[in-house]
Amino acid sequence: MTIRIYPSRLPGEPLETHEHGNITLHQWMVRNVPGYSQDRSHPVAVELNGRTLPPDEWPLCQLSPDSDVRIYPVPYGTGLEIAVWVSVAISAASAAYSLFFGPKVDLGGYSSGSGRSLELNPAKANTAKLGDPIREVFGRCRIYPDYLVQPVTRFDPDDPTRMTVEMFLCVGQGRFSFTGGDKRIGETPAASLGDGFSDKVYQPGEDVSSDPRSENWFNSTEVGGTSSGTGLDMAQTSPDSDDIIADSMTVSGASVTFTGLDTDDGDDDDEDDNSLPDSWITGAIVEIKAPTNYLISTSSGYSVFASSLLTELAPVAGMPVTLSFNSVDYDLVIASYTPGQDAVPGEGGSAAKIQASAAPVTYDFSNSSSTFMITWQGTTYTVSLVANYISMSGLLAAITEGLTGSGLVARDNGGTVLITEAASPFVGGAITSSSLPAAVFGDAPVYTSGTASTGGSPAVTANVTLAYNSTTGTAFSGMPEGVQRLSLAHRGNEYQIVSADGTTATVVRLVNGSVDESWPGFTARTMIDYEATGLNDTLSWLGPFLVCPENETVDMFEVNFSFPNGICGFDSKGKKRLRHVEWEIQYRVYGSGSGWVSHQGEYALKNINGLGFTERITLSSPGLVEVRCRRRNEQGSNNSRDNMYWQALRGRLLARPVSYSGVTTWAITVETGGKLAAQSDRRVSVVATREYEGGGNRTISGAFRHVANSLGFNANQLDTSAINALETAWWTPRGEYFDYEASSDSASAKDIFDKITEAGMSYFLLSDGLLSAGREGIKTWTGIITPQDTVEEMQTSFRAPSDDDYDGVDVTYINPVTWAEEIVQCRTADNPVPRKVESYSLGIVMTADRAYRIGMRRLMKYLHQRRTYECTTELLGWCYQFGDHIILSDDIPTGKTISCLIEGVTFDDEVITLTVTELLDWSYANPRCWIQFQGGRPSTRLLTPTRVDDFTLTIPYNDDLHPEDWIMDDPDVELPRLLFCDSEKGARHGIVQEIVPSDDCTCQVTAPEYKEIFYAYDDATYPGDVA
Repeated sequence: MTIRIYPSRLPGEPLETHEHGNITLHQWMVRNVPGYSQDRSHPVAVELNGRTLPPDEWPLCQLSPDSDVRIYPVPYGTGLEIAVWVSVAISAASAAYSLFFGPKVDLGGYSSGSGRSLELNPAKANTAKLGDPIREVFGRCRIYPDYLVQPVTRFDPDDPTRMTVEMFLCVGQGRFSFTGGDKRIGETPAASLGDGFSDKVYQPGEDVSSDPRSENWFNSTEVGGTSSGTGLDMAQTSPDSDDIIADSMTVSGASVTFTGLDTDDGDDDDEDDNSLPDSWITGAIVEIKAPTNYLISTSSGYSVFASSLLTELAPVAGMPVTLSFNSVDYDLVIASYTPGQDAVPGEGGSAAKIQASAAPVTYDFSNSSSTFMITWQGTTYTVSLVANYISMSGLLAAITEGLTGSGLVARDNGGTVLITEAASPFVGGAITSSSLPAAVFGDAPVYTSGTASTGGSPAVTANVTLAYNSTTGTAFSGMPEGVQRLSLAHRGNEYQIVSADGTTATVVRLVNGSVDESWPGFTARTMIDYEATGLNDTLSWLGPFLVCPENETVDMFEVNFSFPNGICGFDSKGKKRLRHVEWEIQYRVYGSGSGWVSHQGEYALKNINGLGFTERITLSSPGLVEVRCRRRNEQGSNNSRDNMYWQALRGRLLARPVSYSGVTTWAITVETGGKLAAQSDRRVSVVATREYEGGGNRTISGAFRHVANSLGFNANQLDTSAINALETAWWTPRGEYFDYEASSDSASAKDIFDKITEAGMSYFLLSDGLLSAGREGIKTWTGIITPQDTVEEMQTSFRAPSDDDYDGVDVTYINPVTWAEEIVQCRTADNPVPRKVESYSLGIVMTADRAYRIGMRRLMKYLHQRRTYECTTELLGWCYQFGDHIILSDDIPTGKTISCLIEGVTFDDEVITLTVTELLDWSYANPRCWIQFQGGRPSTRLLTPTRVDDFTLTIPYNDDLHPEDWIMDDPDVELPRLLFCDSEKGARHGIVQEIVPSDDCTCQVTAPEYKEIFYAYDDATYPGDVA
């Protein structure tokens, strides 16, 4: 009695079960599998009572109610074929006119299979659906719109910690109302994001060309597709540093010389090699810090830096500089620059001096340093000799540097050291000192007091003031006053080697990666507190990668660099300081063999938060380009946090629609990062209401007419009166609406019609060639089928109770407040804890009451609908339509029904006397009868007969019977029918489920039994979950 369909031959439950009567397997296939034909290759195998049944025997195999039929997929069938067979088999409509627009309604005959599922797309995210149907929305739904162009992530140039995602989305076909719409990013209401969310809705056909979010950017999967999501690690392209380790560094002009050099290679035994590191070669970029003494004072809130060595900086207002003081780097800008001025000599006077009594005996103080103090005009200056100064000039420069700010200088006087006033006007007075080193000054240096000059003006030392960010930025102040040792150079301290020989390198200064021709070179001096670092740049790159597919061109492209840990340096005390990150982007036309076009830049921040930058490069002409990137300075050096990633590469394609006809589009900008959880920006949703052109938004009739109109049906092809009557009498008063989203091509037009009507506890049908609907529920009978109308005996199948029967139903519906799936428990009062519960998904209603009513209908049929009637008639079967309530009779003795023809009728105002063709059994308890008139119209109620004789009876006269209209003497007109029955058992009531035509002009009518208890909960209120 059952056909079972299995997904495989592995142990397990069937996908679905179907009950059947006396029918051939071929006939069952024809009815249930559209496109089935005997001569095709079938991707299924059939077993009948354990025996394999080849396809050739299917037309000959007569299935009886006790046959056990099992269907399995076979290996040679393709996955697609098997999927089609299975999907059709478990959802096939069995009415003959389902080949056109057959109805679908839960009339019963349920098996133990699961209920119909709802495709709710549990991922609930925005996706691109290339080639898929555009979403069709009915009523009011939460929509996760689809991408029309790829989403774009960018970093805010004004705030690199702020990242935005721009999306251009398709809401769906037609127009939508967003009034009161709940817009969300993930689970976050858009309203709570403030200025972190902005959007604009474009109605169908509206111009979108002015909105940059509608631009068609192609995101390269080569760059953005990493498992971590941060992008490609740029550390592999960054150069390594080679620090110079030497006793001292001497600079003079463009020359840099190291004494006591040892390469930073971890080998302390190669100091005698005394040569520059391998990375210090022609073209290499190096960082050099050559500190000197500055006289610091304060003026107008600024620290003033004065030194005669400022000339080597070639300073100008606005120049970006790096100040290194006490192991801390400050990135600043020169706010003002005052050039040095020579002294205007005075009249007379003489210079104070200290004259050495002998020539220096050494210039090398690297192993034995010497420190002494010089006091002049009440101020003591410390001079430290700690390096190998090589020559007299180096030694004098070191002494003069120690006297910075005093107006004294050290000079060569015939091979001896002379400390004296630099120039007239002379101040007058004596220079005093601590004990002077004999190796420099001899054993008896001579001290000579000076006399003051009259008139003239002293020299003005060159000086600068500094500020943050710009010349008008916050003043840099707070430096300790007096003589301080520091390094002040152009931002980054970068130089490029133009030649290298032994321990000496000749360099030029770099400004933004280019040679600075205005640089005058270093002022000659020797120091031990220098810093010299070379970059071992192997010129490694990430890429190149194409910015778009090979058959496309772009007019610009963008690169995202991200820094998950921020950009920040730290000094020896752990305090934050500016950190520089330098990068380079190169591109060229793909396949042209042309040279690379380079773009360089740098970022300087002290921010430990995640941040990033978007670099846009506009092409001179559209083309297909490939791009590569690298980092130009070392990553992680000097206690810095600056991990750099190439996060995205995208190109702007030229092809781009100006408008989108027939669909509503939505442009969105969302701030992501700190305000949203990961991937939330990919889950943008909105609650919107579809606006039908014919009106009736959200109504079942409005959705019905919309689908019909979209299929090309006109008003004359719709059963407008029936649909309007259902809307007026049932759907609107009961608050039954149709809210549904169809977003896949798996749903046919008929499926949608079925869903629309199911939302109103109704069913879709064709009535007199019109698209129509009927409401399932308690209804009067439409007609009678008796043995006089059938060509075969009526078959009654019975489904016996079993442990596999459902005795509870859980209905899943969508809560319109939370838009989450919720479950309604459908139970009977006498069985609160059922043995087997059906899980039924219902996505077309949005209230618990409606879900409960539909679920209770299913449960009542599981519990009480156990009989199905089948009979074969001639043309009478076509008088009924799907869902009709009919009465059936088989005239078997135990059935307590007798059907017959009325062959004679007489009547007066009180009674109607009927003569029938069959012997009536008046032993029935309280006999009753039904009459079916010649036009097919039934009597509206059960009639009470009175016996006259075995073939004659009377019934009370009423206007509904109209005996005067009966045609009793025309052989071409069939006589009226009478069904005589027991009042207690009554006739068999059924609901027409299918009408199947045959080649011999007969048709088979199948009708599961009808009981009013099926609809006992049609007006119920959900009582709540069972405790």
